[in-house]
Amino acid sequence: MLFVGATPMAALAQGASDSQPVLLDQDTNHIADITVDGQQYSVYQHENVFPWASGIDIYTNSERVTSESTAESVITALAQRRAVQGLGAEDISQLRTTSQNASAAATNVSSTATAINETLVYIERMKTVSENGTTVYNASVEAAPQISEFNETARELYPELRSFDNDSAAYRSNATALINLLEQRENGTNVDPQQLYTQYAATLDAKSDLSDYLEYSSIDEPLSVMAGTNEALARNVSSVPERGNETAQHFRRVHNESAVAANQTAALGIDNFEFDEAQDRSESLEEDWMEEWNSRQNPASTVYQSIAAIVVILAVVGGYVAWRRR
Repeated sequence: MLFVGATPMAALAQGASDSQPVLLDQDTNHIADITVDGQQYSVYQHENVFPWASGIDIYTNSERVTSESTAESVITALAQRRAVQGLGAEDISQLRTTSQNASAAATNVSSTATAINETLVYIERMKTVSENGTTVYNASVEAAPQISEFNETARELYPELRSFDNDSAAYRSNATALINLLEQRENGTNVDPQQLYTQYAATLDAKSDLSDYLEYSSIDEPLSVMAGTNEALARNVSSVPERGNETAQHFRRVHNESAVAANQTAALGIDNFEFDEAQDRSESLEEDWMEEWNSRQNPASTVYQSIAAIVVILAVVGGYVAWRRR
């Protein structure tokens, strides 16, 4: 059965589209109006004398929706919108915590990206700076051959770090917007369910994008490798006469920033935060409501067939009784 919070269905207003009851419908209740892809739909619950003819109907522009794909889209949106009504103080707390953690991790990742980029620029420049009959770059590579590997690895990692920073910002922005809506509702402000659902969906998408960095090929792994590599590079080039200390400072900075960023991203834990209850309830509602929608297909035919079956049964019983009385 569909329901709207604690509001009796009979008390709900008529929908944007009128319902179309069939024979022997005992009760028709407007459940909700909902907009999907710019189209407004009205959802009704019909109770028929025959339970198997009861169920959900969806209307748009006063026409009954018969397309299963359209009905599924509407029911999915309605189920998700209803499910987020259950989000509350605990979810606000987790959203705020994960947002703050993402912000801290992004700050360190951004600092690492900056250190890497500045080191790459420095290395390129040292290829043209000569001291003691050799370039600073060649002297450094002779003492630390891993510099060539660093060049390649750093150029691959740098754009990924910037992408993480951008996706983290998107999650923080969406999580903050969702927190604001939930807090408004908690404080008694009337929040449009459609707006709440839209922001909920945007936050889930942003969370999914950010979680991609923390799963199978977690970003903390290459950061840890980067930290270890640069620690060794700093140690090996520090004694090079040709600007060894200056070169070591760049690698040491990358080491320090990478180590902190690796720890922050490893502990971020955003992938452990799921809107479990809202998602589970949404899926459960969608499954139940699709069953009710399917049961309401060809309702008039179902009713007439049921009546015909009853008439046949009564005729058979009547004939049998008449035969027994002979």
